[in-house]
Amino acid sequence: MGGEVLVLGIIAMGTWLIPFFGLPVPIIGLVWGIMILRRRPAKKGMTISGVILSSIGLFLAVSYTIITVIGGQPDIINLNPGGDSNLPPPGPVDWEADGDISAGEYENYLSLGSGLQIYWKNDGQFIYAGVQATTEGWVSVGFIDALRSGPKDLIIGYTDDTGVGHIYDRWAATQPGGSFQDDEQLGGQKSLLEWAVAYVPPVEEEEEVAFTVMEFRRRLNTGDAYDLQLLTGPNLFTWAYGYSDDINTGAAESGYGVLEIK
Repeated sequence: MGGEVLVLGIIAMGTWLIPFFGLPVPIIGLVWGIMILRRRPAKKGMTISGVILSSIGLFLAVSYTIITVIGGQPDIINLNPGGDSNLPPPGPVDWEADGDISAGEYENYLSLGSGLQIYWKNDGQFIYAGVQATTEGWVSVGFIDALRSGPKDLIIGYTDDTGVGHIYDRWAATQPGGSFQDDEQLGGQKSLLEWAVAYVPPVEEEEEVAFTVMEFRRRLNTGDAYDLQLLTGPNLFTWAYGYSDDINTGAAESGYGVLEIK
């Protein structure tokens, strides 16, 4: 994986001259490289080189973008919160797995475009998370160690036709395109300590927007071989949602993001 980080760093040295579009490559290379180094690999020379090149590329790209375009900061590969006016304002509210994301219930959020937001907070032991998507079908968030390689720790939920919520803790040994199985089928455990999945219909009859909301609590380190440990600092994740209740159907929208654990 260090080779991929080095390649991203080299590419970043050539893309920084493109305003806005030169930013994603060094950001991905820097985050990915830092995550690899936190795992303390035996060979880390290429990874360190990639991190250094990505850092230089990011500095140059940001500087050139500011100089070229004086204006609002762009939303780059889901690292910045969106400007969704429907997002709850901050404030201390007790967390509850009820399928209702209340104002102040979470400390952090990302608006990931295409109608999906993720909210979270953590303490020394647990992560509390909420995912809201503009769909009546399934929603998911998957924790990963690297882009397009390695395993994926997937949490996916939906509500059925009767309004009952369902959630699964699943694992794929490879991604993308790996075969998912429930942790319990593999000999692990369902590591979601509290959870809820709810369908939220439109507020007004003339509105067409409906949501599926998934909330859960799990340990940062579950001790399960089929769960990835969430570490202090940046953690890569995938997000997706579908228009059907069938979790085996393909995603209507999907993408990557970075979740910061304090």
